[in-house]
Amino acid sequence: MLSFRAAVALAAFLGFSLQPLVARRLLPWFGGVPAVWTACLLFFQAMLLAGYAYAHVLAARPRPWLHRGLLLASLVFLPLGPERPVSLEPPTLRILWLLVRTVGLPYLLLAATSPLLQRWAPTGTPYRLYAWSNAAALLALVAYPFALEPVLTVATQMRWWSVVYVVFVAVAWSTPRPVEQESAAARPPLASLAGWALLAAAPSALLLATTNQLCLEVTATPFLWMAPLSLYLLSWILTFERDRWYHRTGFAVLAGVAAPAAAGVLVLGPEAPLWSHVVIDSLALLAGAVLCHGELARSRPDPRHLTWFYLAAAAGGALGGAWVGAVAPRVFLSYTEFPIALAACAGAASAAWLRVRYRPPLVAWAALFTAVLTPLATLADQPGGDRLAARRNFYGILRVTERGDRRVLNHGQVIHGSQFVAGKKRSWPTTYYGRESAVGQVLARRHPQRVGVIGLGTGTLAAYGRAGDVFRFYEINPAVVELARRYFTFLVDSPATIEVALGDARLVLEREQSQQFDILVVDAFSSDAIPAHLLTAECAAVYRRHLRPEGLLLLHISNQALDLWPVARGLAARLGWPARRVITPGDDTQGTNRAVWAVMPSSPPAAAEPAPVVWTDDFVSLWSVRVRR
Repeated sequence: MLSFRAAVALAAFLGFSLQPLVARRLLPWFGGVPAVWTACLLFFQAMLLAGYAYAHVLAARPRPWLHRGLLLASLVFLPLGPERPVSLEPPTLRILWLLVRTVGLPYLLLAATSPLLQRWAPTGTPYRLYAWSNAAALLALVAYPFALEPVLTVATQMRWWSVVYVVFVAVAWSTPRPVEQESAAARPPLASLAGWALLAAAPSALLLATTNQLCLEVTATPFLWMAPLSLYLLSWILTFERDRWYHRTGFAVLAGVAAPAAAGVLVLGPEAPLWSHVVIDSLALLAGAVLCHGELARSRPDPRHLTWFYLAAAAGGALGGAWVGAVAPRVFLSYTEFPIALAACAGAASAAWLRVRYRPPLVAWAALFTAVLTPLATLADQPGGDRLAARRNFYGILRVTERGDRRVLNHGQVIHGSQFVAGKKRSWPTTYYGRESAVGQVLARRHPQRVGVIGLGTGTLAAYGRAGDVFRFYEINPAVVELARRYFTFLVDSPATIEVALGDARLVLEREQSQQFDILVVDAFSSDAIPAHLLTAECAAVYRRHLRPEGLLLLHISNQALDLWPVARGLAARLGWPARRVITPGDDTQGTNRAVWAVMPSSPPAAAEPAPVVWTDDFVSLWSVRVRR
C-alpha cells in the first residue's frame, strides 16, 4: 500500500507544481495578461478529464503493460521547456496547442494516477488515497510562490521538475500488479452523473472567475494564481472524507455574507481597497466551493463506481473552466461570469440539499440570490445610453463612453484615455498625459524627435507630434487600435508620422533592429495591472538597445493598488541610469488625472543608488512592492 500512496502523492505534487511553472514560462510571451493563466487552467482541466477517462477505461480491464509503456514514452518530453511561439494569434488556441505538444502526455499520466491506483488499491477504503493526493497538491501550491519561485529560476525549476518526474515514473513502475477486482457495477444513473458534474462545474467556474478578477485588479503573478487554487483545493480537503468538517448551515451562512460582499467589491472595482478584493473574493470562493464539494463528497458512490464518479466530476470541472475560459469572453462584455458563478454555486448546493430533504434557513435565500443576481449581472452587460462601443477579447474588456464633453476609453475599470469632443479642446492631451505631466514636459521641449510608445490607448501622446516627428506605437490588443482610430482623433489629427506595430511590445522590440528612439515611453496596462514582463531586468536591456545614447526612458507607474516606484528604481539601477519620480495632480478643467512617472535619462547617475527591488523574468514578487492602502 505504501507504493500506492507514494505514487499518488508524488503524482499530485508534480501535477500541481507543473501548473504555475508552465504558466510562469508562458506569461511574458503572451502579453502578461490574466487570460494566460485562464487558458492554462483550461488546458489542465481538460487534461484532467482525459486522464480520468483513461483511468476509467484502464481500471475496467487492467493492462499494466500499457500504462508502463506510456510512462516510459512520456520521458521523451523531458526536460520540459516550451519553445517561444513565433505567432501569437489566436492566443488561447496557441497556448492550448503549445501545452499539448510539450506537457500533454506527462500531465495526462499524472492526472490518471490517483483514480487508477484508487481503483487498483488492494485493501482498505480506496477513497483514502484521495486525501494523500489533496495534501500533496496543496503542499505543491503553497511551496511554489514561497519556496521555489524566489530561489530558483524558471529554467532551473523545469530541470528539477523533470528529474522528480523520472523518480515518479520509477515509483509508478514499481507499484504492485493490480489485484483482481470485483466486476464493475452497471453505470450509475444519469441523474447521479449529472448531479456530480453540476456540483463540480460551479466551483470550477468560480475558481477561474475569481482568479481573473484578482489578477485584473492587481497583476498576473503566481502568488495570485495560487491563492484561489489553494482555497479551491482546500475545499476538497475539508469535505472529501472529512464529513465532520463540513457543516451545511455554517458554510451557507458564510456564503450568504461573502457572496453579496464580493458582488459589491466587483462593482467598486479599483476603488475598493486591495485587501477587500483578495479577502472577500477568496472567502466567497471558499464558501461556494465547500458547499458544492461538500455535497459532492456526501454523494460519493460505492468504490465500484469510483472511476465513474471521478470522470463525472472531471467533466463538470472541465465544463466550468471552458465556460469561463472560452464561452464567457464571447458572450459577455464584462466579467459577468464571476457573479453568475457565485449564483451557480448557491443554486447547485440548494438543489443538492432539496434532493436530500435538508432545508437549512438560508436555502430559500440562496435560491432567491440565484434567481435575482444572474439577470442583474446580465443586465449590466447591456448597452447604455452613453456607451458608444464595447469589445472583449483575450486581453480584457474595452468600453468607449460619452461623459459630458468627453469621450472616454476604459480598460476594465481604469480610464486609458479620453478626449474632448468639440472645439479646440479636442487637441488637448488629457488624462495622464497633460502638459504638466512628466511625459508632457519632455515631449513638448524636444523637436524633431523619434518617439516609441508601448501602449496605444486612445493615442493621446500623438497630440505632441509635430511635422518631422515620428511616433511609433506598440499595441498588443487589436481592439485598442480599432477603437482609437474609430472613436478618437489624436492619431489622424497629428502632423507627425504615426506608425502602429501590432503585437506584444517586448517580443516585437526583441525582433526589430534598433529603432534609435530619442524617447521611449512605457505605458502598457492590463486594466490597473502593469504587465510585469515589461518591468524586468531582461526587458531593460531591450529598452537600452532601442534608445539613442542620449535617449530618455519614461515609465508610467500610476497604479491604484501597488507602488511601482521601487521597481522602477531597480530597473534604472540595472541600466546604470539615474531615476526621478514626477507626480502631478489632476485638473478636471484640463481633463487630466493624477499621474506618476519615472524618468530615466540614459546617462551615468550622479551617485550610486540602492536598488530595493529588481524584478526578473524568473522572479516577480508582490511582497517586494509596498501596498499603499
